[in-house]
Amino acid sequence: MTLARLAAASVAAVLLAACQSAAPIRFYTLLPPAAVTPPPAQDPAFRIAVGPVGIPAQVDTPKIVVREGNGRLIPVDGQRWIAPLADETRNALRAALTQRLGVPDSSDLGDAGSALPLYRVRVNLQRFESTLGRSARIDATWTIASARDAARSATCDSRAEVAVGPGFEALAEGHQRALIRLADQIAAGLETLAAGKPALVCAAADPAR
Repeated sequence: MTLARLAAASVAAVLLAACQSAAPIRFYTLLPPAAVTPPPAQDPAFRIAVGPVGIPAQVDTPKIVVREGNGRLIPVDGQRWIAPLADETRNALRAALTQRLGVPDSSDLGDAGSALPLYRVRVNLQRFESTLGRSARIDATWTIASARDAARSATCDSRAEVAVGPGFEALAEGHQRALIRLADQIAAGLETLAAGKPALVCAAADPAR
């Protein structure tokens, strides 16, 4: 065997060993384990449609981004969200809102085909912060509005922070709980708006205001 072939074989062996020893990629979701979701109420008062969710550019990546110190953000190799973060967040909010309110989700249908009032939900995350072994934090601005009455709308700010244990699985579960808290606040706002009290929506969503 020539020196060139020996060198090529050595390089191939090194690359193969590196591939075999590389750490596996682990995937995480913002959707909590499937629960027994009650069907929508027999006579729901309204429907909801959750629009696309805005995500901060710093964390809009398949890799989980963790904070270290005051100003360092680190995308972590081998630790990823199972789907785009915006899609994961939207699906988690849709599931939590329909379960909490017992109303149908018309996100993919629009305002046609039903006499029920439709309320649109728009969410923009201002912060999606992950600190290993410490906390999962979500700050959001959200708007809810009637599809048929432009005067019936409200925009509010929410913050949800959850303490987490060590590891990425605990971090993902913390963000799941934070999104459920956010959904609870939006749901309280929707109930208030549907009752014809747009001025009280933010106070109902966050009684501590």
